[in-house]
This record gives sequence, structure tokens and C-alpha cells, in this order.
Amino acid sequence: MAPMRLAGALAVLLVLAGTASAATQIRATLRTGTPAPVVDEPWRWAVTVRDTKGRAVAARMRLQILFAGTVVGCWKGGAMRQCSGANAGTWISFRGKRTGVLAWPAQSVGVKLTFQAIIVVAGQTLRLKAPVTVQPKP
Repeated sequence: MAPMRLAGALAVLLVLAGTASAATQIRATLRTGTPAPVVDEPWRWAVTVRDTKGRAVAARMRLQILFAGTVVGCWKGGAMRQCSGANAGTWISFRGKRTGVLAWPAQSVGVKLTFQAIIVVAGQTLRLKAPVTVQPKP
């Protein structure tokens, strides 16, 4: 896969996840190709979860699309679909890194949306967000 432009859509979180014997630091990132994807064109995203030593960490996540803070789309049945509810979407299990490609529909052109990955790792829930405003085809 070609390198993705950062374009300001990078979210990084450091989280302390407590265990009975020691704390584990987790670093999760969300990278997207651009905050201004073009309708029906491939738009790439990647979620990475690692510990502070750079080792891949097992996690699960839900992918959602928000409009004004409300879920309007989610990952279901292997694709993004219209849905609603904070808990909407299928859990996706992965270790270390998960990537994907979306094509934004014409109905989203000009609308300020948020692409969100809700990640559960080491007993913590992380919400990584990237702003998106879909552009019409030139």
C-alpha cells in the first residue's frame, strides 16, 4: 500500500491500563489519507495499536461515522452501512495494525463528518477520531 498522507488526520493517545502487577502503556493511532476525500474514490485509513516498546498489541474495534456527534454509519457485514446508536457496528479483532479503504457516497458531499475508531485494548476504551468533509468529483 502506498504511504498515506498525514494531512492533519492523525490521532495519538497514550493510555495507562492498570493491571494487578504493573501498568502497561498503549499507543494507538488513526491515520487517514486526507480529511477531504473525493466522492466514490478510494479513501484509506489505518489503525495501529502498540505498546511503548513498539510491540503489536491485540485489540478490537468498531468503526463509525458521526454527524454532529451522532452515529450515522458503521462497519457491518464487511462494509460501511447506515446505522445508528452508540454501540452500532461489528467488532473487528486485530493485532497491531488494521487497514482499510472506503468510498464515500454522493449523499455525504459537503457534510462535516467524523470517522471514528472505538478501540478496546488492555481493559481500556479509546476513541480515535478524524474529521472528514467529502468533496464532489472534479
